[in-house]
Amino acid sequence: MVPRQNPRVVIAGGGLAGLACAKKLAEAGLPVTVLESLPYLGGRASTFLDQDGEWVEQGLHLFLGAYAQFRALLRDIGRPPREVLYWTDDLKFESPSGPSALFGTNPVYAPLRTVLGGLGNNKYLGPLAKLSLLPLLAPAVLPEKLLRRFDRLTVVDWWRRASGSKQVLERVLRPFCRAIQFTDAEQFSAYNLLGWAHQTLIRPLRARLGGYRGARDPQIFAPLAAYLKQRGVEIRMQVEVDEIEYDANTGRIAGFRLVGGELLTADIYVVALPAWVFAPKIPQPLRNEPFFANIRDLPTAPAISVQLWFDRVVTRRDGYILVAGSNCAVYQDQSRRTYPYAQGSRISVIVSPADPLMDWDEAAIVAHVHADLGAANPQIAAAKVVKQVVLKHERHLIRPLPGAMTRRPMQTTPVENLFLAGDWTQQVFFGSQEGAVRGGNACARAVLRAVNRGL
Repeated sequence: MVPRQNPRVVIAGGGLAGLACAKKLAEAGLPVTVLESLPYLGGRASTFLDQDGEWVEQGLHLFLGAYAQFRALLRDIGRPPREVLYWTDDLKFESPSGPSALFGTNPVYAPLRTVLGGLGNNKYLGPLAKLSLLPLLAPAVLPEKLLRRFDRLTVVDWWRRASGSKQVLERVLRPFCRAIQFTDAEQFSAYNLLGWAHQTLIRPLRARLGGYRGARDPQIFAPLAAYLKQRGVEIRMQVEVDEIEYDANTGRIAGFRLVGGELLTADIYVVALPAWVFAPKIPQPLRNEPFFANIRDLPTAPAISVQLWFDRVVTRRDGYILVAGSNCAVYQDQSRRTYPYAQGSRISVIVSPADPLMDWDEAAIVAHVHADLGAANPQIAAAKVVKQVVLKHERHLIRPLPGAMTRRPMQTTPVENLFLAGDWTQQVFFGSQEGAVRGGNACARAVLRAVNRGL
């Protein structure tokens, strides 16, 4: 879509959503400025160097084969997915002092593992429990719009109606909910669960799990920044929006007031900040309007990211491992493919639900993670932690409580020249990297439509 005119656009937020939006607008010929408060790009998907020169991740991220728009973005910036990603095609489940299981995830790329995984692993998930997954996940074949009615139910509500197998709840559903959206099954919308299953079922050949071949900054965000700058995008780092100024007489945004006092003006303003960062910046005259009040009321979930370096190899797997019966919900050994220079294993862990641990100190969190994962994997119990990084995120995702997912806002707002981009805006991949790219692309399309209407 080529706009009829070229209004200036300023985007607050240099995460995936803001950068994806900037890309589409720049490709259409609009002058764009991106503001990022941190000294690096990527937002919640970012990686950065610590004082030891080691790459640190804001959190463990997986790449699903169904991430079509993220794939397209990588290709566009000259980073083909085959160079950025590797595929695992299986998923391991562990449980403290209990059985483990390995399930293949794709009958095309891993047919034997998929068939044997489904027929076997009966100590982890019995035959009747496996069969009970069929009615539980059957609605996922419905069109996405019809799945929205399940947003009034929690995963546990739906499980009681459709399955009732305790094994399915504790060994599949609960670890999945904790790992994917940092929320327990009693609070997790059934629409969210079925929505993820839907995206897999409509793209069965892409039922794959991918990891990264290096830190995301040099792999993705530096090339993306270079691509944007070549197309005239101005990227201003370590610049934070303090206030969003609103002109009540015109009913339009008048500028972004930056920390330090500078007023940055443009024709169109895009907020690509997390909802909880945007909420306190909503101009006072707009705060009680239903659209903006709803954003302020969206629930959020915390997360704790733990990265541990060990004195030895604790697993030969470089895929993702879900842990049942633990709030150390998912981990991955990144020492083989992502950071192959590590001397021993380097694992990245998501602690979820993180609410009870947010007040714990770093040593207590590391001890908890080491003990819980060690109970599921004796190799971890026997190893010594030689380095640790703990990152606490008080708010990291929109918590998928019943009703929250269908209440997410659209990318357009009641203010003519204000638009929203983010994984927390309406799109079908919820809180995820693909959701951020889709939210950014949808925002760019909304901007270009408005420009062509004469904005």
